[in-house]
Amino acid sequence: MRIKAYIYDAFTKDKFKGNQAAVIPFADGLGLEDMKNIAKEFNYSESVFLFESDKAIKKVRFFTPNSEVDLCGHATIAYITCLCDNKLLNLKTGKNIVNIETNLGILPVIVNFKNDKIENIMMYQAEAKIDEKINVDFSLIMEALGLSIDDDLAELKIVKAYTGLWDIMIHLKNKEKLYSIKADMEKIKEISKKLDIISFHPFALERDEKNNLLAYVRNFAPIVDIDEEAATGTSNGALAYFLYSKKYLNEAEYLRCIQGETMGRESEIIAQVLENRVLVGGFAVKTFEGELDI
Repeated sequence: MRIKAYIYDAFTKDKFKGNQAAVIPFADGLGLEDMKNIAKEFNYSESVFLFESDKAIKKVRFFTPNSEVDLCGHATIAYITCLCDNKLLNLKTGKNIVNIETNLGILPVIVNFKNDKIENIMMYQAEAKIDEKINVDFSLIMEALGLSIDDDLAELKIVKAYTGLWDIMIHLKNKEKLYSIKADMEKIKEISKKLDIISFHPFALERDEKNNLLAYVRNFAPIVDIDEEAATGTSNGALAYFLYSKKYLNEAEYLRCIQGETMGRESEIIAQVLENRVLVGGFAVKTFEGELDI
């Protein structure tokens, strides 16, 4: 069997930056093992498979190289762009709401469309949650990053946060601390298992020239075979909600998240909270189109 496959760089307008995702837009003939094997073969942080649905435009499933996950921000940006590129969505000028079936239920995606082009794609995330009960000593969390509580941890307490996947948010004093991290993947994996999370999501905050909030972030998820990721939509959505809950981010204010600089794949993710719902957005560009033999 031969099936179409695409590669998109997400959360960027520039090829060979952002975060890569493999997109399989016609996956109805594939079984679970096929999807696992394809995801492992591409070896990107996520591959996404699209199926026909009687509940929404499409049903989607996301796979890392070693397991299925319920939601992925950058792969969502990628597959929506792929559907648009292949004229599989009937879009009008302005704001379009596209309903997608996921393992978490029906999630709407907003596609802003103008002059026959995508302006941006904004995704509603799953219902946001914060859990401040961390049953691991903060010093061990910081040690796993090669950092210390006294020298490197900023004022916000480490918490678990969720908009589809659980991560821990780690507020560092500045960008220099963030970029000095020397991550111990085995320690991060061990703590991730204990806390039942997908990733460590350390961040540092700044204000840009217009006084807008800007987050520099990194993401480590060795528990799903992703040592570091260049762009992580769900984690930055969770970060936006965490900052909103602590009154660092206002209602409807955009949080710009810069990620991937240390990997040579700079990404920009936009996140905001509207009526207690989190949206994450960005752009994607195609870098490859071909076929797979299954």
